[in-house]
Amino acid sequence: MDTMIHSSEGGVVRPALSVVIGIRNWGLDRLDVAIRAHLGSSIHGIEVVISDYGSENHRDVEAIAHRHGCRYIYTVADVWSRSAALNAGIKAASSENILTTDADILFAPQSHEILLKNLALMPDSVQIIQCRDLPEGFGADSLTHFDWDQLFQVSSIRPRWGMGGSATFTKALFARLHGFEERMTVWGGEDNDLVQRARRSGAILNWVEDAEAQIYHIWHLPDSRGTSSAGTKVVEQNKKILNEDRTMVRNLARTYRGSASFVPTVSIVITTRNRPNLLQESVASCLNQTFQDFEILVVDDGSDDELKPMLDDFGDDRIRLLRLDKNRGVGFARNYANRVARGEFIAIHDDDDLMLPQRLEHQLSAVLDDAAGSYGGWIDFDDRTGALVPNPGRTTFDRGSMMFVRTLVHASILIRRQVLEHYRYNENFLANSDYHLLNRIARGGVGLAHCGHYVILRRLHSHNLTGTHSTVQKSTANISKAMARGAISAGLEQRYKKASRARLEADIPPSEVVAAAQHLPPRLRSRKIRVEFSAPLTGQHGEFQALASVLSSCENLNLEFTPGPLGGVKAVTLADSGDGARDQLISMFSTMGSIDRVTEMMLPLAYPDYSTLEAEIAEGDSVERKYISIDTIEGCLPVLQKHCRYCHLSAGGAAGYILGLPPLQPAVQALLQAKLRRFPADHRSQGGV
Repeated sequence: MDTMIHSSEGGVVRPALSVVIGIRNWGLDRLDVAIRAHLGSSIHGIEVVISDYGSENHRDVEAIAHRHGCRYIYTVADVWSRSAALNAGIKAASSENILTTDADILFAPQSHEILLKNLALMPDSVQIIQCRDLPEGFGADSLTHFDWDQLFQVSSIRPRWGMGGSATFTKALFARLHGFEERMTVWGGEDNDLVQRARRSGAILNWVEDAEAQIYHIWHLPDSRGTSSAGTKVVEQNKKILNEDRTMVRNLARTYRGSASFVPTVSIVITTRNRPNLLQESVASCLNQTFQDFEILVVDDGSDDELKPMLDDFGDDRIRLLRLDKNRGVGFARNYANRVARGEFIAIHDDDDLMLPQRLEHQLSAVLDDAAGSYGGWIDFDDRTGALVPNPGRTTFDRGSMMFVRTLVHASILIRRQVLEHYRYNENFLANSDYHLLNRIARGGVGLAHCGHYVILRRLHSHNLTGTHSTVQKSTANISKAMARGAISAGLEQRYKKASRARLEADIPPSEVVAAAQHLPPRLRSRKIRVEFSAPLTGQHGEFQALASVLSSCENLNLEFTPGPLGGVKAVTLADSGDGARDQLISMFSTMGSIDRVTEMMLPLAYPDYSTLEAEIAEGDSVERKYISIDTIEGCLPVLQKHCRYCHLSAGGAAGYILGLPPLQPAVQALLQAKLRRFPADHRSQGGV
């Protein structure tokens, strides 16, 4: 059969099939023979892409590719990775249909056409032809022409492991899986791994049963790669990934958006109305993700002002604006976006929240086996002061947890689009349709996994939907709870209630809260300098008097103490004014003692130093600090270091200084204040913060 198949898009004629061959330092004779076989296909005009991953003889490889009219892609690389080579070739391929294979595989003339016909019948599939091995004597030097009947007779069938020398699938499936696993290097496992993840995503694996569809492995001496002790170790690592990693999407820090036709892995859905400034910050945080294969759908639910100019300023074609002609409500807006979304997953986001940079990466990594999605912890922040309240969330998402404890917030969810095609938001609810949806999803047995990280900064301000529609929120929440409880017996309700209270909160390290603080809006952050000394300052050599001199210059100091008999001031944190005075201040500190390191940090306005932030995180809520007036600091600092981890000092003008004490046990605080009375000071209480 002499068939020519092309697809056309926007007037551009594309090949029906792109054959992608990964290569590195292979025999050129085998490559030449393999290309000739592909070009003899019954489909004329197929594209052959040679993805050279660091060959030393790449000039010769390129010459062969150009002689046959193939596309040639070269990547500088120290280590062979078939996964990375194929990913680079697929990204550059022109067709939406991809056939991946090696440089020593021959394809019989009808094979490509049969693969394409099967793929047309099963678009969401991986099509595989079982490979046959040619015997010794049928190397590249003997294959000057192809006697396909003879090759069939002399060859032996290869067992069905791996992908048999080839795999055919669409770019849409490639994008959904985010390519071959690039942690796998040298040889082994990348083909099995792709098939495993494809099936996990719902795709079909089809071994082609057609006598005309045949592929053959050219005989050659065994390859030595992977046989050394180091190579064997890499192969074992590959096997471990294959057998133990149950996620679907990989290579999360890379992008494979090779063309506009790529289906994004994630659709970020944001609904908004009349909050353009907040929306701008929200969208910017989405664009700052470590995982970049996404689209952003902004649904304008009848705003008074046009949002397009502001969104166009980002200059990113992944942002799509969906404008509703009038206010239809958040439930309608989200359902509309979910119908338009193209991603395999939908990341739910609010227009006043901020995504932490690794949100999508962390949440995609948590989608194991047949899980429908994932969620994470959230950090509330005060939009006036930047004060933070971490909420790690519960580790179990189920019916009982949604009914009786606060497991998650809606805007922390990443979920398969197919789930939201079935479970839609109730458009009759003016507010709280998200809670109603999550209850129904939990009752339906849909599995969501906690990713083990904080994923969003949730803004607390006067225009929160919860605050502006509090009556409606409570009403719809009560309706949702009544519907959930009405479907179960009183006894079962009690069992759910008991089980839900046993659900643990996620154990997320406090360091993630500190890291998240760096992503608050700039107006809520202040730049600090932390000077850490090699040995604690004890005041024996006039260091505390020098501290008083520095304090008069910079107005505020935050001191950290090292406890114990040899303790003292181990670090000082102060504001970075940015006016050139920093070097002068550091020079003054260097006269007090040897400086171990100087660290720059951004802290929320609510916290004078890292220690205060750390303490409030440990308490789980804002803590009240005690402030008193003192006339001197030289005498009180040795006393403070015996009872405090840190303190705050500020210049108090005529009153001397203001000493800020951290939260202390009542007995400790009473003892400390009694000791401070020995020093000539005016201990007038300044109250709490």
